Amino acid sequence: MGIWDLPASEKDAVELLQGYGIIPNERTCKNSHKMKLCFGKQIFWKCNVEECNQHLGERTGNWFKGCRISFVTAVRFIYCWCKELTSIKFCAEELGIADKTVIDCSNYMREICALEMDEKERKQIGDERLIVEIDESLFVKRKNNTGRVLPQQWVFGGICRETKETFLVTVPNRSAVTLKEKICENIKEGSIIYSDCWKGYRTSELENAGL
Repeated sequence: MGIWDLPASEKDAVELLQGYGIIPNERTCKNSHKMKLCFGKQIFWKCNVEECNQHLGERTGNWFKGCRISFVTAVRFIYCWCKELTSIKFCAEELGIADKTVIDCSNYMREICALEMDEKERKQIGDERLIVEIDESLFVKRKNNTGRVLPQQWVFGGICRETKETFLVTVPNRSAVTLKEKICENIKEGSIIYSDCWKGYRTSELENAGL
């Protein structure tokens, strides 16, 4: 699918997101009645039982809660993010997204990828003469896209160039000793490790960690 094949209407964008399980296909009201998704000036769920007549916003209880960009723009952002085309300048000029929204949406995408990788079955990656690229990152989350910053979390991960296998783990700190332990746990012996993160450590720290 190319960018010109992406949905041009909110209805089509929502249906595409439903197809990928990002937005639910069915909902029930507080009285356990089935609800119908209605499209108009606004998109909302409406209870099928006339006497009940409960309404629920389409963004309630899913990834888009607190996100104000249109679903069409959201789909295009997701597509561009996968193509690594999400610089603040690009998103402002091509998608009309504000700087802060670009940062928040990028963080959301990273969180989704991290959760997906965290749920995968753990196994060592790499092998003799295979290259594994490793890196570390600091995750910062805001509640509902606003308010105070919640506790920060360092994550450490890697990807094998040849097999595309990956691993991602949370770490209490980014010390050389901690990262060496995670390397031994997640990367097969004999793998060739490429990393930029060691540039931030003194030689003595790496030697003490046995690297």
